[in-house]
Amino acid sequence: MKRLVSFSVLLALMLLAAKTSFGQVLDGAFARETTVKRNVVPLPYIREADAMYSKKILRILELKEKQNLPLYYPQNRMVYPGELQPQRSRVNLLYLVYDIGVKGKTFNKATGKVNEEDETTDNRYPVFKLDAGDITNWWKEPIEKDDPSRDSLLSYEGTMKVIDPYSDPDEPEYIDEPVKMELEESDRGVMDELWVWEEWFFDKQRSVMDVRIMAMSFDGQTSEGRVWPFWIAYNDYRPLFATHESFNSHNEAEHRTFDDIFLQRRFSSFIVAETNNYDNRLISDYFVGIEAIREGERIQEEMFKYEHDQWEY
Repeated sequence: MKRLVSFSVLLALMLLAAKTSFGQVLDGAFARETTVKRNVVPLPYIREADAMYSKKILRILELKEKQNLPLYYPQNRMVYPGELQPQRSRVNLLYLVYDIGVKGKTFNKATGKVNEEDETTDNRYPVFKLDAGDITNWWKEPIEKDDPSRDSLLSYEGTMKVIDPYSDPDEPEYIDEPVKMELEESDRGVMDELWVWEEWFFDKQRSVMDVRIMAMSFDGQTSEGRVWPFWIAYNDYRPLFATHESFNSHNEAEHRTFDDIFLQRRFSSFIVAETNNYDNRLISDYFVGIEAIREGERIQEEMFKYEHDQWEY
């Protein structure tokens, strides 16, 4: 009888091991589950009476720069197998914002994979239409959750060869006809710039110069035209950014999320505009080349000097 019980226990353990080996796979030495369960860190409340200084800035992040690569890669989604690994599929910032936030795709809680066919309006995040002629008022034109235009926001004005209706039918001639073209997922590498609106302010209650990111938008240039997709409000997407990690080339045990990158200012950028009397014009409207770069640096230095002058030594 004891031998029968021992054999049954051994058989159960073997079946359990086989199920764990083939049904569930742990990709790594330990399960990465901290990021998936993280909550958004609340930011300090700012009273208007405590804001002694304020300046709104528009800056550009070149995503192909070395420091910004965690936002640009991976171009192809990295999927982790099995149910023992709670870590979600690793995606880049554009896929996270557009496919997950704007279009409403979901993640399978068991496998961490993206449910490609599961798009629901309930899971969609707010998004705003971008007006290329007025990029300063990003909040003017919200796009509703059930608006079908959400599925074609990554589009540009291209051309297509068509037969000239006025040409000879026996010897037809072709002309270029403008057409709206959608940017394929495999071609999204051209979206290599990120526009960020932010506000710098000095909080006398905490005696610090602080910053809040207000909105961001991707920008890219194809061989046929420029892609101006959409604006997103940063605070709306913080819950999404805080639960998806990016690659850390120095230490993979340190779970650094997209929200961490922006809050800790772990990116490289340059200033292209500041709020001003001239309809918030861009620096490129009155300076070009090296002079435009110097103007951006002057604006940054002005804010640094203001903070520096608050202290006595």
